[in-house]
Amino acid sequence: MIGRIDITRLSAALKGRRVGRHFEHFDELPSTNTHLLSQPAAASIDGRVVIAEFQSGGRGRHGSRWHCPRGAGILCSVGVEVVHRGIDAGLLALVVPVALCEGIAAATRVDCAIDWPNDIVVDERKVGGVLIEAHACAPAVRFAIGFGINCLQHAGHFPEEFRRRATSLDLVTSEPVDRTAVLLAALTALDLHLARSANWDAESIRGAWRSRALGLGRRVQATSDGRRFLGHLVDIDPTSAIVVQLDEGGRRLFSAASTTLEWVR
Repeated sequence: MIGRIDITRLSAALKGRRVGRHFEHFDELPSTNTHLLSQPAAASIDGRVVIAEFQSGGRGRHGSRWHCPRGAGILCSVGVEVVHRGIDAGLLALVVPVALCEGIAAATRVDCAIDWPNDIVVDERKVGGVLIEAHACAPAVRFAIGFGINCLQHAGHFPEEFRRRATSLDLVTSEPVDRTAVLLAALTALDLHLARSANWDAESIRGAWRSRALGLGRRVQATSDGRRFLGHLVDIDPTSAIVVQLDEGGRRLFSAASTTLEWVR
């Protein structure tokens, strides 16, 4: 039987400044993000960590489903509550995947890349994803930083249509994968970045993201507002938009909220 994530071990080892002030651990939830953002206004969610062994309604960007067998991955959300000085949402969208890459490397020595805007990949196959949602809850703004990491899955665990595009940490390393250790390392890295949020530097964050970005310089097709554009991916803007050098001439920014990206072979 697959062991549950060890909350006692997590709470004892995580010496964070912000992340891990309170842990909630569920056998099943529809969505860890939804649970976090549904908390009453009087209950602060800042630093709260919500973990589920299974999500019945896990989702990704543009409403896509997140598939993960019970106990096979990490399904987690971290709450951030901003009352006075806000966190730049665009920079947060860059910081979180960088932190996950750092955490995975620390726990497993697996080097990951970032597939714009929010996928964590190994050898161009998805091993994790990020979904950040915001909700105004006067006088604060609440962020739910949701992420999933495939840990113990094998090929047969993925829906057939995803098998060529998905992987897990167990498939890419010969070392045993400890879900608790991976989550601890990810939360530690995220906490370190969040502790610096008042002094985030856009260029250094952009550089950290770019150093892990998959496909810079490659030929792409960007689909935005029902239109398709062909060109080469040349940069990422600190606001979390990609910059494409278009075949038809000129450069254009495409936002994550309205764009899907495909590699052109």
